[in-house]
Amino acid sequence: MSFRPAYLIAPLALVALTSAAFACFAQETVVETTEHHHIVAPETVTIGTQAQAVEPARRPEKEVVAPVTVHTAALTDTYAWLAGEEFAGQEFTPMDARFAPPEGYTRVEVAEGTFAAFLRGLPLLTDRRTVHSYSGERLRSPSAAIVAMDVGARNLQQCADTAIRLHAEYLWSSDQRDQLAYHFTSGDETRWGDWKNGERFRIAGSKVKRVRSAKPNGSRAEFRRWLDTVFMYAGTRSLRLDSKSVQPRAIEAGDFFVAPGSPGHAVIVLDVAENAQGQRIGLVGQGFMPAQELHVIRSRGPQVIDQVWFVLPDEGQQIDTPSWDAFSSDQLRRFTTDAPK
Repeated sequence: MSFRPAYLIAPLALVALTSAAFACFAQETVVETTEHHHIVAPETVTIGTQAQAVEPARRPEKEVVAPVTVHTAALTDTYAWLAGEEFAGQEFTPMDARFAPPEGYTRVEVAEGTFAAFLRGLPLLTDRRTVHSYSGERLRSPSAAIVAMDVGARNLQQCADTAIRLHAEYLWSSDQRDQLAYHFTSGDETRWGDWKNGERFRIAGSKVKRVRSAKPNGSRAEFRRWLDTVFMYAGTRSLRLDSKSVQPRAIEAGDFFVAPGSPGHAVIVLDVAENAQGQRIGLVGQGFMPAQELHVIRSRGPQVIDQVWFVLPDEGQQIDTPSWDAFSSDQLRRFTTDAPK
């Protein structure tokens, strides 16, 4: 046991008491600060022989929600083209999951099994929004999203053809195949029921002659070949023969605006939402020249909300899309099997 002089014991005791007092004061100060300012003191972990501070985990500023995706296998009954090799094993985002209505708007109700319901759930690509042409060329089309649907290997599926394609695919998947019929610009009608039984066409100028020259074939591949024939001879002028006029206040998904001409243009309403005052807005899609992927149109301006929801025109008004001149409300049409009205 070592001996310390008395004059050394008192100062050492004072230092010990003083250090302890400051330590308690420091702890109380930290506790008070923590309670008042909600600062969480860092934990310590021992690495080797040294204690190191660990920063507390930070909460993200905004919760990140994973995109909703659906596998190809769950969609092929409704969107039959997804069964092709081009889309095998992929996942897609349904259109209604990608684009929520703006604040103050809700999607209008649509009945199950309707054309509007078919369009609302269209599968969108998840890896890009740059539009490709039929030949694979990258295009500068105003796209907010791309519908996962093949275009074909030829320059055929353009604007009016894209609207026809959607309508035809709906009739195919909903077992209304006896209603599949469209007009050529010449005024001649082609029906899927006749085509699958072997009917073909011989075209000479503006004259169309029907002949029975093929074996009956009702396959999906033959259906796609029939559509290519429709695309070759139909266009914005012939759409009037397969549709009727619609009052703007009755607009719904599946209706389209068409400016007939050579060239002309057509865009199709893919989904509709409405506010408490009855104002309707819509997602609008298009194909274009050259033949290219169907895309949800992106635009800016006072008549577009969130760059994708277009204010739909009332009587005497217009809808302005970036790829063409403004469409007027009297250019609004709806597919029908009835005579044009």
